[in-house]
Amino acid sequence: MPRKPRLTVSISETNTKKLDRVSAEQGVARGDIVDEALTLLFLPPLERPEAVLIQNMRRLEDKIARLNAGAAFQADLLVEFIYAWLQQRPGPHPFRTPADDARAGAELEALMKRVADRSNPHIWG
Repeated sequence: MPRKPRLTVSISETNTKKLDRVSAEQGVARGDIVDEALTLLFLPPLERPEAVLIQNMRRLEDKIARLNAGAAFQADLLVEFIYAWLQQRPGPHPFRTPADDARAGAELEALMKRVADRSNPHIWG
């Protein structure tokens, strides 16, 4: 195995203590730790481990947002279906007026807004 070139550098006392601590904890030579740190530093920004994690987190957040939007749409669709079903199911009542239908619609809309506010305020804003 070829020998690595020797390099003398000056670092702060704080970083020296941290380097000694990590070296002792992991049982790795200080030079190997510095070499690994420099390798990570010289990687292109998009190939660094934290960049990969951030990209995966963003993809996950986008998927969760799509799932939330889909769930909110399905809930809205279910409420609309129930409202339409309730209007058609009982049959015409001789004493029901258009004002009764409007009031029922307003109450249903208020119910939907209360449920939506609790479930996902970003979608119904």
